[in-house]
Amino acid sequence: MRRRGFIGLALVGASAPTAVSPALAQHAGHVTRIGMLSTSFRQRADGISAFKARLKELGYTEGANLVIEMRDGEGRNDRLPAFAAELAERRVDVIVPIGPYAIQTARDATTTIPIVFTGIGTNFPLARSEGNVTGVAEELIESTTSRLALLKEANPSLTRVGVIGNSGNYGTRAYLEKCRAWARTAEATLHIYDLRDPNDTAPIFAEMARDRVEALIAFPDSVIFGQRDNIVQSALRSGLPGVYLYREWVAAGGLLALGPNQASILGGPLPAMVDKILKGAKPSDLPVEHGRAELFVNRGTAQAMRVALPQSLLSRADEVIG
Repeated sequence: MRRRGFIGLALVGASAPTAVSPALAQHAGHVTRIGMLSTSFRQRADGISAFKARLKELGYTEGANLVIEMRDGEGRNDRLPAFAAELAERRVDVIVPIGPYAIQTARDATTTIPIVFTGIGTNFPLARSEGNVTGVAEELIESTTSRLALLKEANPSLTRVGVIGNSGNYGTRAYLEKCRAWARTAEATLHIYDLRDPNDTAPIFAEMARDRVEALIAFPDSVIFGQRDNIVQSALRSGLPGVYLYREWVAAGGLLALGPNQASILGGPLPAMVDKILKGAKPSDLPVEHGRAELFVNRGTAQAMRVALPQSLLSRADEVIG
């Protein structure tokens, strides 16, 4: 984990306050400090780069008038409360939590520092604008059936689907409900596999082979994403078409992904919200925005698996890789 040190602020006059209002973010001599908090930043590397690039366009440059303090749980949610409390104690100008656990701990840590979130589904209770909180919600759970429909479109004879989830993730039950509803309509059988530890990956694929699974879907989860490369390479060796949530899976060799584009969100509406708040807007006055789902296809993986993707699917893709 990389931490950036505190940059002291030159105070004007003996009676100057120790904390500077966000409304002064653009004033000469003020260094804006943004705290970022996540269970894992690995799955959002492109998004973080886009976030910094957009902030620079808006006038905030790291090393000049901006410090970004990253707090990365490195896959462990239990680290987040202490990190959130630390950011609150340092009186950063804005906290940007990514993911449900980070959002909850940020809300628990402060009711005064503005919080601008992302990485949470639109139907989660935390996805609302109130008090010191607003952000960008993503369409995650509702689009699960659309992801499975892509697998069926790629292979109309599909009847056996492997589902990789983490039973320790509180969103897993909702994802499973969507999968089961789709399976009833599509007359397909689901085989559910619990990946709670990195060492579970190889045994899961061995079990899929015994179950004669024909394709797979992986749920969003930091542990599962940490095994992204192993999963997509194992799927490639096993000839199992897979559908995932984020572009990063397809860039790593996965076949299909349908979901929010992290770079689009972290490089678009999120920094725009941060900028407005730094210039004096109240978070509660900024409605929660919704990220658009995008379709990504890896044509090279399709060729390697001998999957003939229909032109109707390819023509809808926001990006075709390979």
